[in-house]
Amino acid sequence: MAAAAAARQRLRILCFGDSLTEGYSSMGAVFHTYDEKMSQMIQMAFPDRQITTEVDGLSGDTIWHGFLDRMKLHFPESNSNTDSNNNNNKKDGEGTSPYDWAIVLGGTNDIAWGIPVDDIFRKLTEIWDIPLSRGCKVLALTIPEAAISGKAKERTDMRRNKLNDLIKGYKKDNFHVYDLHAAVPYHAMSPADQQKYWDDHVHFTPKGYDLIGNKVGMALVSVLVKQRVADLPPAKRRRVFKNDDKMFDEETGDPHAIDQGYVVVRRIDLD
Repeated sequence: MAAAAAARQRLRILCFGDSLTEGYSSMGAVFHTYDEKMSQMIQMAFPDRQITTEVDGLSGDTIWHGFLDRMKLHFPESNSNTDSNNNNNKKDGEGTSPYDWAIVLGGTNDIAWGIPVDDIFRKLTEIWDIPLSRGCKVLALTIPEAAISGKAKERTDMRRNKLNDLIKGYKKDNFHVYDLHAAVPYHAMSPADQQKYWDDHVHFTPKGYDLIGNKVGMALVSVLVKQRVADLPPAKRRRVFKNDDKMFDEETGDPHAIDQGYVVVRRIDLD
């Protein structure tokens, strides 16, 4: 019984992508992944959860050439009879996935190689469908800015923005999007923040990856809280507490200070 209770509280997360997921920094001398800070944010909001993460980031890899095969390795096809037997011991909707969430970030290298945006997006949907088909939820991240300027910036911005719009517009059950591009805007940062968080024109410093982890962690907490509320009996969901509708200053923060912001969980979300 105790083992079953512990299993219900596990939260298994796959962080999947390219060098930005691998935590590439200092020309490859340092690798600092975002999952540790992400896990800390989730643990603070859900201390009853046992959080485990696996990072699969491969520097230089592309959505067009490598992502699909790598994702398949995390969700191997099993014998149908075995899957059927396993499903008898699983909760509804859990499927046969080894993870509860797959966080997918990619596309920077594809944009740089000039792969058509529509082709990148089509391949992305195939990649997302692998975990989704196994009962794993997906959190897709939009592609952050590159620290470039001039004509190169205009061309890159146009292609990246088109792909990000396609990602944000995609709808499917158990599919969620977090706009990392908006959350970590290089050109809107102060010069001090640019130096603090950005390592080169594409990659981040360790503090930059920690910032990403904090932001992604808060986004995942928000989704998890909404799911917890949705699972409550209707009578409890209708209960209203003081300040439930209030927007606190901590939720917005100073838009010019990129590291501001808190996880705000109201009593109605947890009661």
